[in-house]
Amino acid sequence: MNLVDREEEFSIMDGMLNACMAGHGGVLLVSGAVASGKTALLRAFGERATAAGALFLQATASEAESDLPLGVMGQLLLGADLPGADAKRAARLVDLMAVAAQIRRAEGVVPAVVMNEVPKLCGIVLEQSRERPVVLSIDDVHHADGHSLECVLYLARRLDASRILVVLGENSGFLAGNTRLHVDLLRLPGCRNIRLGPLERQGVAEMISGFGDEGWGTRQLVSDLHRTGGGNPLLTRALIEDRRAAGGGGCGSAALVPGEAFAQAVATGLYRSDVSTRRTAWALAVVGQDVPLAELVEVLGTSRESVHRSLRALNDAGLLDSGWFRHEAGRAAVLRSMEPAHRARLEARVAQVLHEHGEAATVVVQHLIAAEPIDAAWALGTLFEAAERALADDEVELALTCLRAARDTCTDARQSVAIREALIRAGWRLNPATAARHLPELTADALDGGLGDRQAGELVGHLLWFGQAGPALEILDAVERGGTEPCEHPGAEASHRLDCVRSWMAYEYPGLPGSARTRARHSDAARRVRPPARSPQQRAATLMKAVLEGAGDDVVVRAEQILQSTRLDDGTLTALVVALNSLVLADRLDTAAFWCETLRKEAAERHAPMWQALLAATNARIELRLGSLAAAEEAAHLAITLVPPEGWGVAVASPVATSVLTKTAMGRLEEAAAQLSVPIPETAFHTPDGLLYLRARGHYYLAAGRPYAALDDFHTCGDLMTRWEFDLPALVPWRTDAAEAHLLLGEAARARTLAQEQLALADGGGAGHAWTRGVSLRVLASALHPGRRPVLLGEAIEILRERGHRVELARATDELARAHRELGNGGQARALARKAQQLGRECGVPVPRALPVADTGNALPAEQPWPSGARRKADDLSGAELRVATLAARGHTNRQIADKLFITISTVEQHLTRAYRKLAVQRRADLAAKLSPVPVPVAGPGRREGHREGRRDGRKDGEARDRLRVV
Repeated sequence: MNLVDREEEFSIMDGMLNACMAGHGGVLLVSGAVASGKTALLRAFGERATAAGALFLQATASEAESDLPLGVMGQLLLGADLPGADAKRAARLVDLMAVAAQIRRAEGVVPAVVMNEVPKLCGIVLEQSRERPVVLSIDDVHHADGHSLECVLYLARRLDASRILVVLGENSGFLAGNTRLHVDLLRLPGCRNIRLGPLERQGVAEMISGFGDEGWGTRQLVSDLHRTGGGNPLLTRALIEDRRAAGGGGCGSAALVPGEAFAQAVATGLYRSDVSTRRTAWALAVVGQDVPLAELVEVLGTSRESVHRSLRALNDAGLLDSGWFRHEAGRAAVLRSMEPAHRARLEARVAQVLHEHGEAATVVVQHLIAAEPIDAAWALGTLFEAAERALADDEVELALTCLRAARDTCTDARQSVAIREALIRAGWRLNPATAARHLPELTADALDGGLGDRQAGELVGHLLWFGQAGPALEILDAVERGGTEPCEHPGAEASHRLDCVRSWMAYEYPGLPGSARTRARHSDAARRVRPPARSPQQRAATLMKAVLEGAGDDVVVRAEQILQSTRLDDGTLTALVVALNSLVLADRLDTAAFWCETLRKEAAERHAPMWQALLAATNARIELRLGSLAAAEEAAHLAITLVPPEGWGVAVASPVATSVLTKTAMGRLEEAAAQLSVPIPETAFHTPDGLLYLRARGHYYLAAGRPYAALDDFHTCGDLMTRWEFDLPALVPWRTDAAEAHLLLGEAARARTLAQEQLALADGGGAGHAWTRGVSLRVLASALHPGRRPVLLGEAIEILRERGHRVELARATDELARAHRELGNGGQARALARKAQQLGRECGVPVPRALPVADTGNALPAEQPWPSGARRKADDLSGAELRVATLAARGHTNRQIADKLFITISTVEQHLTRAYRKLAVQRRADLAAKLSPVPVPVAGPGRREGHREGRRDGRKDGEARDRLRVV
């Protein structure tokens, strides 16, 4: 047998064997830590003794058989190659003494037969030693039964006159339960004690070679194995096996990773240790590294000396180093070796001891979570305190785990309400959908008067997030009727807080019944009393009122005050988002972008997906207005990725709207259509986010050649905003949007009227008036004679350039190029067209492939981001498109064209849209110039009727079924 790093010990044993064969018996006690190689050494020595001609009698004691009389002697004699008569005599004596020992244990007396038969039983061995040397090997002698040890001592006292060598293997980590054996043996002149130590580095290298892997036994690997295994042969061998299983052969530089074999070796070593050592290892693994020894002693309920002895045994076994695990894998293996029920009890004991010693709740709770239920008030309080601390430290998962454990053990109704409220607040950071399951119970608690007005206000916000306006209003009414939480001036404080909540509802949910009246009351009360707005929520409510009333620069000041003085947390996130959106509506895009990026970084550092998602959605809106389409698309996608649509509630309309607008502007209509398939809750269309969605869908319809469907969405926006008394062009300029649809239908007069109305509202001032004015000027110019366009477009370009709206700037520049082309200013038109192309490329607007164009005075470069005049010819049209375009140029309405060509109005619209695109025109008035050398006058009064009939017939064909009907 190949022994590693045990040559010196084996040499001593070989010398004692030679002395025994020469007639001088002896006793050899081989001791060492668990799994230190004792058994392998005894087996190798047995092979050596047998080869030398000695009678080798071997036995292995077991803890399970420690109470079995003569269990070890029975193994030694009955398993030996004895002559027939001696074997029978040994079996008879063993049985006789075993029965007598049982009588002794039952009656409490020592039968004379026991004392008389020991010499007879040992005499068999003495007789055998006269014929040849006898070697008695007993492994794990610390587990041997008392009667067998009496026999061993009997033989040991007669070794000087016999050829008997007794070899005993002992685990030094066990308590000296057989003190008499040690005392009697060690005083004998022929007794020696060998203590096996850990393997040296050279021994580890030899073990690697024994596996046939000399190629990867590098110095670094040997050092790692020695450090991790502590020189313990069992652990070292397991580490080598794990490395081989992981494919580490030949890769000496790869890191050493303990695996399954190592875990099994640790468990084996533990269960071969005594109970005290095993329990100490378990307790140490549970309490952790920084717990003082006194607390570990208290957890175990034993003496300090016993714990010291166990820790020393674990150090000798190579599992620990200076009282702690050499590798975290060792600790994990110890924890894994425990029965779940035992570990739960131990965790509970550790939690109790740590709590009594004043440890922090965040430390105690790590054990409470894994413990069996503890029916004590301190346990529930500790879980709740740790959850609050974890939330403050942005450890949301830990907070949720603590709160779930508290929920499962709580029996007090009032505390259960607080736990549910905390579960919702914590879960909201990750995904509101996971927290929504607690809303029904908490709503019932609120209606029963179980919540104060502060908690009720938070609950109202959660309910509105998911569109549950009815329960939210019921809760507010119930809280107003009932009492409030204790405060210095309960009535005034509660009334002010609830007024703030209702104001939030009125501005964030303008579609709710009575929201307009609530805003009016809030405005009147603010003018009369104007109480100081102390909290970020109160200041944000005041800010929203200022935005709606067109406060102008005051909006910017208030928004920046909120952003500068408010720390990001669960209660202030909405206020900060309102401040950012207010800056966007006030056309302070650079300021909004700076603050949004600052808050996004903080949210990412604090690992709050919902915070990141909301700020990403806000950032997408900012980037869209700035004209950074790629950045806007990425931010909108991130918002939906961080939190899935079902977690957004009614607010999902916002990132989806931005994504649709962005993809539409980039010409990716199929992707935009896919975004429109995301389900939007019906109640979202009671909110401003619903307006954004309708506008985005309308622009998609425009780009997809469905102008009537687009008009339906734009006019729905207008109807809703008028009904809500929430007409905010900086949010949704629905008049200019509708005007663009009318232009696509060739209805310049209607488009001009709408654009002029929008321009008049923009001239009235208010938040975002500059952006609204720039867009309105561009659309109005498109509805006028070319000679009147340059002045309006020049002003629009100046406004949009100053405010940083690059996409709108590119469109206005392209319109100006088109106007100059139609006026015959070819050189200026080409320069403007190139500038429009450059702006479009910077924004991410796709540029069509260049087409050959004759170099004439009125020609424009073929590569432009938007259609602009004489770039295409009628030859580019299909036959169907040419027939529809020709009739439209002659003044026929869509219905008339459909009747003449026997097609549906929807088909007419599609052909016209494609014709507009191919001919690079935006209205019917320009078709004649493309299709005929002599412009054909467009019909006047009859066109409006055609529009009405077209919309009506379009519904019959399914066109208007896309219109959203909001109740």
